[in-house]
Amino acid sequence: MTSAPHPPLRQGLNVVTFVAVLWLNGLAGSGVLSGASIGEIANQYASYFLPANYVFGIWSLIYLGLAAFTVYQALPPLRGCDTLGRLGWAWALNGALNIAWISAFSFGLFSVAWVVMVALLVNLVWIHERIGFGTASLTWDERVFVAWPFGLYLAWISVALISNTFQLVTYLGWNGFGIDGTVWSALLMVVGTGLAAFMVLHRSNWLFPLVFAWAFVGLAQRYADIPLLVTTAYATSALGLVAMVAGLLWRRRTMLATQP
Repeated sequence: MTSAPHPPLRQGLNVVTFVAVLWLNGLAGSGVLSGASIGEIANQYASYFLPANYVFGIWSLIYLGLAAFTVYQALPPLRGCDTLGRLGWAWALNGALNIAWISAFSFGLFSVAWVVMVALLVNLVWIHERIGFGTASLTWDERVFVAWPFGLYLAWISVALISNTFQLVTYLGWNGFGIDGTVWSALLMVVGTGLAAFMVLHRSNWLFPLVFAWAFVGLAQRYADIPLLVTTAYATSALGLVAMVAGLLWRRRTMLATQP
């Protein structure tokens, strides 16, 4: 696939975007932006799909990966890189959506924040597909500095959207069609495990089962007194990790079988 080059203007804007996102995240995380941190706000409307606080430390790893991507894409020799060219202005749009979500959530605009997160997920799916996560055409450095950071980001936002949806309906007082919130949480852990298995099998994204397991174990830690959630969390985590190994082995075998 051919595409437009990755021009200096886009390289520079991507750097500015990352700095702006990091800066606003710092303000929101410390509570300076709205008077309360994002964690404090989330815990005010805790649902049965809110992992333990330590789980959100994954953002440090995500931003470390995105920092590596930002530096990598800004290197002058990569202005003609086809993979970066395929991304276009998607990263700048992603940054704008990230900033919009942080602002909306920090000021209690939960419905707006949910809509923005859906848009953020769509943006990341588009990026993931344009990169071609797991395809043989990617070089090793493109995998490490482009595919893996965005693959991790997409996996976490997939979890975060489920959590944000639970948080929103809790805030709105929805009764879940009469079904207990713990049952909904258990069902969505099963659905999430299915999504993780799909992403491994069809997109070779081995990060999904790891991220979902990380979140599910965090759910078990927060709700250690609810057997249904603890059992489901550990069972789906184990199943997801088994699916990851089996899926990667199957993909590798299939690719080797199709080679001349």
